[in-house]
Amino acid sequence: MTTAMEALSNVNISANLEENDAFLKELLGIGVSWDLIAKPFVFADIKMTAYTANGYFLTMNMVLIVENLEMTIKEFVDRHPNRSFTLDELVNYLNVTIGFVQVQIVTKMSDAVRFILSGPLVIFIEGYEEVLMIDTRIYPMRSIDEPAVERIVRGPRDGFVETMLMNVALIRRRLRDPRLRVELLQIGARSQTDVSLMYLQDVTNDQLVDRFRQALKSIPTDIVAMGEQAVTEWLGKVGWNPYPIVRYTERPDVAATGLLEGQVVVVVDTTPEVIVGPTTVFHHLHHPEDYHSYPIVGLYLRIGIILASFISVLAPGFFIVLAAEHDHLPKAIAFLGTPKPLPLPLGLQFLMAQLGVDLFERAVINTPSTLASAIGIVSGLVFGQFATMMNLVSPEVLVFMGGAAIAQFATSSRELSSANRLMRLLMIVLSWIFGGIGFTVGIVFILVLLLRTRALGVPYLWPLFPFDWQGAKALFVRPPLYKVGKKSSIFKTKD
Repeated sequence: MTTAMEALSNVNISANLEENDAFLKELLGIGVSWDLIAKPFVFADIKMTAYTANGYFLTMNMVLIVENLEMTIKEFVDRHPNRSFTLDELVNYLNVTIGFVQVQIVTKMSDAVRFILSGPLVIFIEGYEEVLMIDTRIYPMRSIDEPAVERIVRGPRDGFVETMLMNVALIRRRLRDPRLRVELLQIGARSQTDVSLMYLQDVTNDQLVDRFRQALKSIPTDIVAMGEQAVTEWLGKVGWNPYPIVRYTERPDVAATGLLEGQVVVVVDTTPEVIVGPTTVFHHLHHPEDYHSYPIVGLYLRIGIILASFISVLAPGFFIVLAAEHDHLPKAIAFLGTPKPLPLPLGLQFLMAQLGVDLFERAVINTPSTLASAIGIVSGLVFGQFATMMNLVSPEVLVFMGGAAIAQFATSSRELSSANRLMRLLMIVLSWIFGGIGFTVGIVFILVLLLRTRALGVPYLWPLFPFDWQGAKALFVRPPLYKVGKKSSIFKTKD
């Protein structure tokens, strides 16, 4: 089905102002859609109609701009008494005399309609097959606030917002590099969502940039109106593999660091996160706190997060195996594998505990903040004390599942922690049904899955597979910053 924006590719701007007005009234629903404004003007006997979208401008600013526009046009016409001028000449004159930032000519009806729906002031002039676009937009936006996910104790508190312009400015504030490139694209047949493609021209590999650019231009879906996830799924042709191939971040400093390392940043309008890609699995295990602490503390934190990722996946399954083989355990650790006998199988207890943790997480997210603490108390009683009193789950199950849940939430990447949760469920089921063999098979399956995963062409387990000593050393050790030289990179950077 052809959308209205696609059909506009065959429509030309008419020199007859009335024809343009009639066409746009029918197309945009002028008079039906109250937020779209069409205002006719006559300046120095030149008929024109201005179109814009309400909510993208301040009324007093618009009044001053229109008054300045009228005065400037009259001055220009007085210099050309026979109207012997072109629209280019008028625009050039406005650019150097009128008191606003951007004036440009638009030659296609599709572009004119897109600008009208995006907020600028678009002016159709009688007798000309081109239109004027004056960027008067002031985007509706909330104030810059601390990131909700990637919080730190020390360091910058500014986070991205839903306005693409502000997000790009937050990144450029940290990278005042003349080689930083910001390309503007519109994706989605109906949504026409603004997307910025950011990269360092003298660092990022050209083939990687082209791959992102072509993938973004080929997105036909309108699900992009829901945010950045649709863009990611089109970029990487994501199937059923749960492991993230890009990183979402709310922090401008993380995005700027990715650019310096040769990654590409995609900023999607209306989304308070940006896409940094491609990534390996180890990019999701790094936390900004590493670089706001002393090196030895950063090393400890980094190793802790890596261990937390393993614990979140393996701990419940490992306990099930221990319980199944408790007769063969050494006395020193035999107490770990002897849970209290209950009517329900141990594997089912873990599945119930996992479901309880997931329901509690959703309840906290969907509950108003004033009631969140009450939900926490009720959940603690229901899934803790009362569940053990009713012999639904053993205390050991709650301890191991609680440790796995804490380890999951300690992972800075929510996307990786969600993938680890699914792998934890797999390990629970395999260990419950097949015992130690199932546990081993689960580990092999996860390892093979990670080895086969490629993030936009990048091996997911680099620098371990393929092995790179410099990269592996930087993976586990956060060195003093004054000793950091040229980094090993899988992104084939230019520098």
